[in-house]
Amino acid sequence: MRTAPLLFALGTMVLFVACKKEEVEEPDLGHGYFPTDVGTWVEYKVDSLWRDEPSGVLDSVSYRLLERIEEHYTDLEGRPCQRIHRYVQDAAGAWVVRDVWTSTVDTYAAEKTEENYRRLKLSFPVRNARRWDINIYGTGATGDDTRNDELLVAYEQVDQPWSTGSLSFDKAVLVKNTVPPNFVDTREFEERYADGVGMVYKYWEESTNRVVYNPDGTITLQNVGWRLRMIAVAHGS
Repeated sequence: MRTAPLLFALGTMVLFVACKKEEVEEPDLGHGYFPTDVGTWVEYKVDSLWRDEPSGVLDSVSYRLLERIEEHYTDLEGRPCQRIHRYVQDAAGAWVVRDVWTSTVDTYAAEKTEENYRRLKLSFPVRNARRWDINIYGTGATGDDTRNDELLVAYEQVDQPWSTGSLSFDKAVLVKNTVPPNFVDTREFEERYADGVGMVYKYWEESTNRVVYNPDGTITLQNVGWRLRMIAVAHGS
């Protein structure tokens, strides 16, 4: 007669443990900040400026850019990847492919190959103050072999709402460089990602001050560099 209560107790314990297991949720690593579904797209307003004061050059351009995930494929390393077409508008306003980039995501990292530069865009899990080098794979930040290509960044404002003014996002994160500018070199880098959308804002500035000693003994700083700003104006999938 003692067997029945014992079996009942054991059954209750097994049921309780099973229920507890079902209630455990997988931790959110932040993969939603880097969508991979075919058809996902973001349109940006792009403004870029470049200057070469010693040569008297100062110019800028503004245009619209659309990035769209076109297909999935497997790379030579056997990794699942995404092929991204980047479109600009021609004189008639039609979207035409300007270049093709690629991306891949695993448990720990989101990579993107931009103009043949392979970069570590996001490091998972997405947590405040998590740090990494975007150019850890050895590809250049500036394309200038004489400059240090290391680009150290960290997460800020994790899972916070953010707005462009015309678009609002309930959940976004900021990726920002951690090394401040100095007297000679300025490097400002920010990328902001929205959950389920991808990158919705980017600011990147690279410039160098050249010291010129004038005949009268004074010193003049002459700046050479560029800056790029991209801000999302529409998105979809």
